[in-house]
Amino acid sequence: MNGSSQDGRWNTVAGQVIHEADGVFEGGGVKGVALVGALAGFAECGYTEWKSVAGTSAGAILAAYLAVGHSLEDAMNTIANAPYQTFEDWGRGGEVAGGALNLIRDHGLCHGEAFRQWMSAQLAGKRFRDVENPDGTTRLKMIATDITRGKMLVLPADLTDYIDAETGQPIVPRDFRIADAVRMSMSIPYFFEPVHLTAAADAQQCLIVDGGVLSNFPVWLFDADPGQAPTRPTFGFKITGGHGVGGGLERVVDHLGWPVEMALRMFQTATGAWDDRFASHSTVVRTCPVPAGTLGTTDFARVQTVKDHVVHDAKEAAVSFLHEKFDLSEYRNTYGRSIVT
Repeated sequence: MNGSSQDGRWNTVAGQVIHEADGVFEGGGVKGVALVGALAGFAECGYTEWKSVAGTSAGAILAAYLAVGHSLEDAMNTIANAPYQTFEDWGRGGEVAGGALNLIRDHGLCHGEAFRQWMSAQLAGKRFRDVENPDGTTRLKMIATDITRGKMLVLPADLTDYIDAETGQPIVPRDFRIADAVRMSMSIPYFFEPVHLTAAADAQQCLIVDGGVLSNFPVWLFDADPGQAPTRPTFGFKITGGHGVGGGLERVVDHLGWPVEMALRMFQTATGAWDDRFASHSTVVRTCPVPAGTLGTTDFARVQTVKDHVVHDAKEAAVSFLHEKFDLSEYRNTYGRSIVT
């Protein structure tokens, strides 16, 4: 395709074709592999430059990878072929005995260190200062949750509320490693150990978990200025279908019984419920549904066998969304502002 349809509805405004956009990617564990298919569909329809990106959990992984300068093709290959099963670092005793010990001792079945090291390698150890715009603003944001203080965190900005363990001073957001922030955002409660941070105000020890607890789909993140009309659209990519848990986590839950099962069900209910309840016209009009097939959030062992089918279906769904449902002339952000060129 050449990036425009017969009537040019999806990426043409005021006679000009728009190739740039901002992207916000929903979380969903390994279901996030579907997101790369959706991006491929958007690229086929002409959206090839993602200027600012954000996400929660799995969405934060993709956003971070794009923000540091990797091409869309590299991002799709990396996310689709990530060593997902190695992220289940249960430790000694395997998924049941080791996972249960980790849960009792460290509040998570898996350590999460294998993922953090892999993510750091993919990002070449880059920090938020490496993804700044010329005016000093960041082109990468992600959501995490401080369950100790009951607070949603927008990273990197809210990191100033915590102490840098090395310096003893408040964290400087631009100096913070992106991989460590992604590790916070994707800390699925009970599956991965929470990240520990010290509050700058009172030295309280805080537990940081998956941003999906409070906002799994923060499509509003780049609608920052109510007085300024956007010059490019922000698209939300919302994962649909699939299952809440799967793979090793499901087996561990079966062994540990109803307390853990009920806690996980509460997390699954909370994930995205606030976003869904208060979805406005500005959210709906720019949200692309991304089908995840039959994948479960923690189907780390199964994702490789079904990823090609999931990616294909997600790509088709994205193309269908742009052709049949999206009209750039009807685009409005949170403040009711339309696109100007």
